[in-house]
Amino acid sequence: MPAPHWFFRFIYDRESAAWERQRDDPKHRELVERTADELANVVAAPGPVADLGCGPGAHALALARRGYDVVGVDGSPRMVEVARTRAARDKVAATFEVHDVSAPLPFADASLGGVLAILVLQHLARPAVFIAEIRRCLRPGGHLLITAPARDGAPRTSPNLYWRLRAACYHRVPGVVRFYDTGSLPRLVEDQGLSVVECTRQPGRVSVLARS
Repeated sequence: MPAPHWFFRFIYDRESAAWERQRDDPKHRELVERTADELANVVAAPGPVADLGCGPGAHALALARRGYDVVGVDGSPRMVEVARTRAARDKVAATFEVHDVSAPLPFADASLGGVLAILVLQHLARPAVFIAEIRRCLRPGGHLLITAPARDGAPRTSPNLYWRLRAACYHRVPGVVRFYDTGSLPRLVEDQGLSVVECTRQPGRVSVLARS
């Protein structure tokens, strides 16, 4: 049984300031830029692009700086507040909305050129429904870049509460995190009618680039 929605909203509301500080770390900034480049390589500006589970907005802002029309959505009101504040401070034209991504997505059919979903899938009780919703929203030839956690021993000393829970509790608390690998994540994406372009494994995560 997956953890209830309120659990993750509480975690991410509580951790919003820590996540904002983390995104200012040079290593994280470099990772964000590489991720934005990966989507930009296959989706022509201005998109539009949706960043699902956008957190403090780093990926959405990176894409907006590249000329994309970006909407970031997240179920944590405090995360969205942080993202909006960063966009206003940096004078970047990105839109951020509070929305539970486990519900139907707030986009019309075939309206998006690209979708990012970075480390959000693991929280969802119905991941296949989430991928099917993304497919509905993507234009023909649109691209999804999705990343999920892999089980390989994240450090228990992380300053972020979510990652400490991930490292310490996944054996004893069902549903805190769902893990994926280079077999299960591509299969989930393909089962919803998307074509996998590339699958990569990095420490702690697995990523799939797929096309509608």
